[in-house]
Amino acid sequence: MKRTLSLLIALLFVLAIAGSALAAGTDDARFFGDQATRKRVGVIAYCADMYHNAGDTGLQANKVSIRNGDIKQNLANLAVGLPILFTRPDPTNPALAPLEHLFIDGPWDNLGQYGAQNVLDYLSYDDGIDRERDLQLLDGDLLAPTGTQLINNFDIVIAYTDNKCGEPISKQVANQAAGALSQFVNAPGKKLILTGFAFSSTLSFGNAIFGAGLSPLTPGGPQNAACTRETPCFIGTCPSNSPITGNPCGTVQAARGPECQELDAGGNGTGAICTDYTPVVGGVLGTNNPDQACREFLNAVNGPTSSSWATALTSANVAGGASLCMNYNSGPVNGTDTGVPFIAINAARNIVAINAFPPDAVDIQKFWFGCLLGDVVQYLSGDIQRCGGGIFCY
Repeated sequence: MKRTLSLLIALLFVLAIAGSALAAGTDDARFFGDQATRKRVGVIAYCADMYHNAGDTGLQANKVSIRNGDIKQNLANLAVGLPILFTRPDPTNPALAPLEHLFIDGPWDNLGQYGAQNVLDYLSYDDGIDRERDLQLLDGDLLAPTGTQLINNFDIVIAYTDNKCGEPISKQVANQAAGALSQFVNAPGKKLILTGFAFSSTLSFGNAIFGAGLSPLTPGGPQNAACTRETPCFIGTCPSNSPITGNPCGTVQAARGPECQELDAGGNGTGAICTDYTPVVGGVLGTNNPDQACREFLNAVNGPTSSSWATALTSANVAGGASLCMNYNSGPVNGTDTGVPFIAINAARNIVAINAFPPDAVDIQKFWFGCLLGDVVQYLSGDIQRCGGGIFCY
C-alpha cells in the first residue's frame, strides 16, 4: 500500500511538472511588460540540448563532467604520469588523445554550447536588462505538445530542430510537431518562428508545416552552407560607399559592437548607418515585400553580423508567395550576395523562417545577431503595419 501511494505521488509530481511547462500565461505582467503588445512566447526545441551551454555529446554513462580545460589537462597528465601544470589543454600533448572519450562535454576547446536555454536567456536579459516576461521552454520531442495546447498557452512560438534524436529525425517526432505547429499558426492571431535545422531535409519538421501559405522556406540541403564558428556565414556587409547617399563608409567600434557608419573627411563615424543587406529589389529590401516588413527585422541593427550555422538552401527553397528578406553575404566588407536565404516571411505575415541556429552560445552573444532575433519576435508581437520603434536594441 505504501509503495503504491509513493508511486502515485511520484506520478502526480511528474504530471505537475509537465503541466506547468504547458501552463504559460498566468502572470499579468506578460511578455514584454508594457514595452509592446503583451504576448505569451514559447520556445519549443525538438531533439535538442535544452540547457544553456549543454555539451554537444550529451550525458553518457561512466563519464566525468568537467568543463574546465585546465582540470582536464591535469587529469590527463596525472593518468600518464606527467606533471600537473594548470595550463590550458595542449593538443600536442600525448596525454590527451587516450582520455578525450572520458569526458561528457565533447571537444577539449569546450565547443558544443548549443542549449535551448540560450535563447531564453537572450530574450529575458537582452542588453543585460532584467525584464519580466512570459516565456516558457518546452522539450518538444519529450512532451509532444498538441496544437490545442499550444493555442491555449502561447501567442508566439519559436520552434526548431537539432540532431540529438539521430539523423534523419524520427518521422514520428517530425510529423507530430508539424501537425501541432500548423494547427497552432492557423488559429487566429497566432505567430510562429521556424529556425535551427527546420529546413534541413534530414532534420526538418513533417510536411504539414510546409503546406501552401505556411513556412516561407522549404527543406533543402541537408548539408551546412560552409558555415563554422571559425569561418561563419556573414549577414549584411559594410560597403565602401553608402547605397543610399554614396558617401564613404567604414567600420567604427561602438559600445555594442562594430557599426558600419558613414565617415567624415577625417575618417570618423558620423552616426549614419550604411550597412547593406541583400537582395534589394526596386529599392526595397527583399523580394515580394511591398509592405517593407523585412525592414522591421533591422530595427537598431547597426552593423553586419554572422552565423555559424545555415542549411545550404537556395532561392528555390523560398516558398511561393513568401518574401525573401535577406540572403547571406560572402564577407563583412563589400561582400556579395551568396544566394543562401537567411530570413523569409510568408504572405500572411504570421510565420518567419530564420535559416540559422540561435541556440549556439557563440552566435546569440553577437549583439547584432541577437538584435535580429529580438526584432523578429517584436514584429510578430505587435502591429505589423508599424515601422521603427525597436525595443530590443536601444
